Amino acid sequence: MNEMKRILKYSLLSASIFLAANIEAQVNLVNNNTTLKINAGVDLRVENGAIRNSNSGTIANDGNIYLDNDFVQNTGATYTGGGLSWLWFEGGSNQNITGDAPLSVTQLRVENGNRLILGNTVNVSQTVDLMFNGDIELGAHDLIVAPAGVITNYNANNYIITNGTGSLQQEAGASNLVYPVGNSIYNPATINNSGTVDNISVRVVDQVQTGYPVGGVETAGVVSKAWFLEEETVGGSDVSLTLQWDTADELAGLDRSVSGISHWDVIAWDRSPTWTNATNVGGTSWTQTRTGITSFSPFAIEDQQLDLPVELLFFDAERKDVDEVLLTWSTATEINNKGFYVERMLEGETEFKTVGFVEGTGTSSIANNYQLIDPNAYEKVSYYRLRQVDFDGQYDYSETRAVFGLMAQTEIAIYPNPTTDVVNIRFSNLAVGSEAAVQLLDARGRLVYDAKHAVSSQEALILDLFEQLPSAMYILSVHVDNGEQLIKKIVRE
Repeated sequence: MNEMKRILKYSLLSASIFLAANIEAQVNLVNNNTTLKINAGVDLRVENGAIRNSNSGTIANDGNIYLDNDFVQNTGATYTGGGLSWLWFEGGSNQNITGDAPLSVTQLRVENGNRLILGNTVNVSQTVDLMFNGDIELGAHDLIVAPAGVITNYNANNYIITNGTGSLQQEAGASNLVYPVGNSIYNPATINNSGTVDNISVRVVDQVQTGYPVGGVETAGVVSKAWFLEEETVGGSDVSLTLQWDTADELAGLDRSVSGISHWDVIAWDRSPTWTNATNVGGTSWTQTRTGITSFSPFAIEDQQLDLPVELLFFDAERKDVDEVLLTWSTATEINNKGFYVERMLEGETEFKTVGFVEGTGTSSIANNYQLIDPNAYEKVSYYRLRQVDFDGQYDYSETRAVFGLMAQTEIAIYPNPTTDVVNIRFSNLAVGSEAAVQLLDARGRLVYDAKHAVSSQEALILDLFEQLPSAMYILSVHVDNGEQLIKKIVRE
């Protein structure tokens, strides 16, 4: 045993070491181009130290590895976990999984009374155990639990912290699956997917925006959380989603007795189809549920009273020529509407500036159309939004639109428009091999078509679907893989 401790004080170089008995080491263990094998039933404890798996080092763990400090996995190194093996973090302070290569483990346990902080992606094939005594902080990295895997011993004090762009991914099928996530506090999501079984990722942020990816922050009438859901394979899911929050998450004026889950659907909020009393699940915790979800993006809790005094049907920004940008928008109803400030931010700038003001109609129950021409010859990207202002000083922002300089801009022509059955979409300045996500929404922002297509300037994209749709105005939204978003109106006669 003493001889083994002396070996562990140094880097393990060009050897194969098999641990068949319980081992303790009080120094960092550096596995450098070596095979380190821990047999089943064997405990390797690195007291007050870390493990660094480097170069072509291999750690084959069929037993248990206990760590007081960090685990570092670098490119070229390999970690495998067999049977019921554990990688066990039990230090008395925050610990880290870092390195420049993803790590795959069989079972992961956090029992440090603090946090395990991910510095790269971690894949778990069987169990993530929080032991009622630790959190996992994702930051910019994902925690991926395999289809047969489970997460155990989570609660309101110990959960998966989504404080960055990283998400918790699990396979969701036709049984309730809890995503024990939160940011500043515990805000889990429960998913039941009666459609095609799929890997669905979830993360939570501590605010709700008026629009995505750019928009103002909601300050009243909502829960101050947004849940981001993404499916690995687009299409086929049919999800019942339950979201949980605490009374402390509620912003001023929220009436949870008439609340629901709303969904940001590309260009507008698809508001909850029903408004019901929230369910108390103990103490100050509440839930709401929405069914029939087939597309994914941010979700939020709001109440029925959030209806804005101005119902915006659409807001478009398109370049007329090298010197001018045309802004057009339409409202379905208006209450106490003083007017609209048109705001612009150029690429590289950090703040929007007012470029014009258009008076509103005041109060109206019929559609009203507006426009403004902005003298703008900027060659790169310009961002536009509306700031709608009431006579009492209240205001709200529209979604943001991007307009490209003439040389960089991709344009689309749609014909025939109006149509009764088929529309042709022709692109300019778009290379062969491009791809676009094409969505069609009705005037209320509800999704009626969603698909990806290969597109280019060489041939028109044909949408043969309008014969099945009722006569109305529709919004065509095209997200090209070069980052551009193009939006046009189509009228079905």
